[in-house]
Amino acid sequence: MTRILGIDPGLNATGWGLLEIAPDGAAGLRWGTIRPPEGPLSDRLNNINWRVKELIERHRPDSVAVERPFNHRNVKTAVTLGQAQAAAMIAAAAFGVAVHEYPPRQVKEAVTGLGSADKAAVKQALIARLGLADLDAPADAADALAIAFCHHLMTPIEEKLEIL
Repeated sequence: MTRILGIDPGLNATGWGLLEIAPDGAAGLRWGTIRPPEGPLSDRLNNINWRVKELIERHRPDSVAVERPFNHRNVKTAVTLGQAQAAAMIAAAAFGVAVHEYPPRQVKEAVTGLGSADKAAVKQALIARLGLADLDAPADAADALAIAFCHHLMTPIEEKLEIL
């Protein structure tokens, strides 16, 4: 079974989604949202790092896929997203888990076929492509699942066979 932990980084809410793909194509999903407590930036980033480490230790993913911050009009927002992303990446590195980055447009295009798809379209595409009846995950967690699914789609078949 292949396990991919997707991370949608954010300073207020970091979504996570675990995608498990069996050799027969069956998919298992788990998800949640990390909400660091208010306080100094360093404490919030430490909380994200610590919580992602807990997820990696508990679920033992084969790889971690993280959304790469895109060019933002607000520089401060772009920097804080990058810091939250770094906190998650460092957590994966502490366990020796490979990290892969994907920009939002690439995730949307891989999952829906349209790089400008909105969040609802991404969620609907996940439901259809994973054969789910519904997906009641909050937006941050659904985005993280989409990032994990994007990585699954982008991984060469040779690598998938090595994991199995």
